[in-house]
Amino acid sequence: MLVIMKKLISLILLFLSTNAFADGNNDWQNIDQNIIKLNSSNSCQGCLLRNTSFIGVDLNNSHLSGVDFISANLSSVNFYNADLEGSSLFGADMKGSNLENANLFGSNLFAANLFGSNLTGANLIEADLSLANLGHVNFANANLTNANLRGADLTGAVLEGAFLCNTIMPWGLDNSSCK
Repeated sequence: MLVIMKKLISLILLFLSTNAFADGNNDWQNIDQNIIKLNSSNSCQGCLLRNTSFIGVDLNNSHLSGVDFISANLSSVNFYNADLEGSSLFGADMKGSNLENANLFGSNLFAANLFGSNLTGANLIEADLSLANLGHVNFANANLTNANLRGADLTGAVLEGAFLCNTIMPWGLDNSSCK
């Protein structure tokens, strides 16, 4: 009987450790409460906001480090001077968004749609922009040091003035701004 109880407890613990946090992100959080928190305080660090829609919302100067915006619709959002450090924007639709002077250090923008967005002066150090749609994006004065843009679409993008050092571009490694 004791052996069966131990196995049952082990199975329950195994189930909780693998399913309660399905992908290791804050799946236990209530998305509706996080939206209320963001709307009321312009801050929601580490929040789960996956598959949400914030079309055209003004989030300038917001504190959103570590936020999970996976597959969120963030089209035409104003992220001017926002802190999105370490956030996950995997597959997010951010077309036409303003990310001027935003901090995206170490953020995951894999396969995100940023078509026509403004990233002037953005901090994209160590950001993953691989397979992202970066068509007609303005990267003027953005810092792309150690960023990964492998497979990204840069058709019509403005890279003049961007800081490229150890940057993986679709055509290979770019060290044009390294000293």
